[in-house]
Amino acid sequence: MEKKIDIINNWNLKRVFDELENGNMKIPKFQRGYVWERTKIVHLLNSIYKQYPIGSFFIWTASKDEYTNFTRDIEGLNLPATPYSNEYSFILDGQQRITSLYVALKGKTLNNTDYSTICFNVEKGVFQIPRLKTEKHNIPAYKLFDTAEYGNVLKDYVMYDLENNTNLLQVWRDCEQIFSDYPISIIKTMKMDLEEVVDIFERINQGGKRLSLFDLVHASTWSPEFDLREKINKFNSEDAVKNFGGVENEVFTQSLALNIFDDATNQNQLKLTSEACIQKWNTTSDCIKKAIDYVRSFGVSFSSFLPYHSFIPVLQYYFYKSQSSSVQAKHKQLIEDWFWTATFSQHYSSSSLSKMKEDAEWINGLVNNIDEPRTFKVLITLKDITRVRMQNKSVIKNGVMCLMSLRSPKDFDNGNVVHLDRSNLSKSNSKENHHFFPYSLREEFGTDANGINSLLNFVLITSRLNREISNKYPSEYLNEYANQNPSIKEYLNSHFISEEAYEASLENNFEKFISLRGKQILEVIQSKTQFNSVDESYTAIIEDEEEFEDEIDLINE
Repeated sequence: MEKKIDIINNWNLKRVFDELENGNMKIPKFQRGYVWERTKIVHLLNSIYKQYPIGSFFIWTASKDEYTNFTRDIEGLNLPATPYSNEYSFILDGQQRITSLYVALKGKTLNNTDYSTICFNVEKGVFQIPRLKTEKHNIPAYKLFDTAEYGNVLKDYVMYDLENNTNLLQVWRDCEQIFSDYPISIIKTMKMDLEEVVDIFERINQGGKRLSLFDLVHASTWSPEFDLREKINKFNSEDAVKNFGGVENEVFTQSLALNIFDDATNQNQLKLTSEACIQKWNTTSDCIKKAIDYVRSFGVSFSSFLPYHSFIPVLQYYFYKSQSSSVQAKHKQLIEDWFWTATFSQHYSSSSLSKMKEDAEWINGLVNNIDEPRTFKVLITLKDITRVRMQNKSVIKNGVMCLMSLRSPKDFDNGNVVHLDRSNLSKSNSKENHHFFPYSLREEFGTDANGINSLLNFVLITSRLNREISNKYPSEYLNEYANQNPSIKEYLNSHFISEEAYEASLENNFEKFISLRGKQILEVIQSKTQFNSVDESYTAIIEDEEEFEDEIDLINE
């Protein structure tokens, strides 16, 4: 097996500094900027003086020719742009420590901070930032590695020790010896491509905070003229986008990569530059807005209803490539079939970026008059839908929520349409998820917490009606509304509650209600995806079965 990692233990600080000053050791552009304060650097210097371990430094060796444009220079250090050797040693982990030691032991000024003020007090035997200028024996730390200045200090303390019967000269010598001999542990990765390196970088804990891919892209695209995070925050602050619930950061990086490279792999996202983003930002953000508008036609009234956030980059790619403000009539059914089969087949459950590239290639074909369908096999049963809980993150759940949204759900008592976004001015008119059979009465319905929290036991109604129903039996509140409203069956049908399911609820028959409602929803899924019924013994793997805090409290709990 070809060796990819080498551990080197014979480096010292001077060797590290030589690599920096020869232009060989570089910071990859996805690294964050230098932020350490002097007090933290003092702590690091004292750790070395006490000969404590300060951790390893992770280095990625890469070709100079291939990665010339992948470096981030620290302004103010004036280090060479071109390496002395034929390759770069990119610092994947340890950039803050290496830079901190360099500015302190070279007496640099960086970001308007003068690090030459960090001193070693030979009387106390500690590094510190002097509080009083009159305090004696504070020697600037940079003099340890400056041959001439180091010698001048030695001369000064030869006479001082003789006159005062002290041994401060030896303390200074010992300090220099410790820093010269202190072993630096280097873990060097070799023959790794960018994808592998990014994976390593994301796994390294930086100051207690694990960096996401977006953090890396944000750092690598940042410039005084362009701040990706700031651009996204401004986009999401627009009223129409806020009503939709906002857009995930990754949607923007994936969309930009698709529009620039026709591929949104991690590697291509990390290749994004400030210049390219500036050029494409306005067009891309406009295409994302068109994609948001378009997914509403699939019942995505709110961002949390999206089965996959990956749908937005793919759909905006259609608008980007076609340079159109609308979807052509001949493409509508093709895209709709792709959307529903991708949802209920759980298309993006693995290798999502590879599948996004394939979907983007299909989109590109549509734009170029290759009108081929792109659909996926759907295997789903009533049992699968029944076991999806409302509190779980589930693509199947979100797909069903979209189907519910398409029916324009109405309040049972008065038939008013429930608005599913955040456009309501009155909180009482906002949407809430309501247990149709109350949670508190679950044992009386012969079920448990898992059963009562089934997706099929939830309806989308206003908070006003939710509070009014509270913990009543279905038979109680439905009879009350039926007496007031002759159209109650029509309104219930907007929630996939058929006349038979309505009769079951009047009997407070939970299991029968769940089965009847599930069958109706399954029939709609079948009509949207053109799949045949599956044997009930088959069990689909429902992805993302992870509990989360829903943005709307489950009132009846």
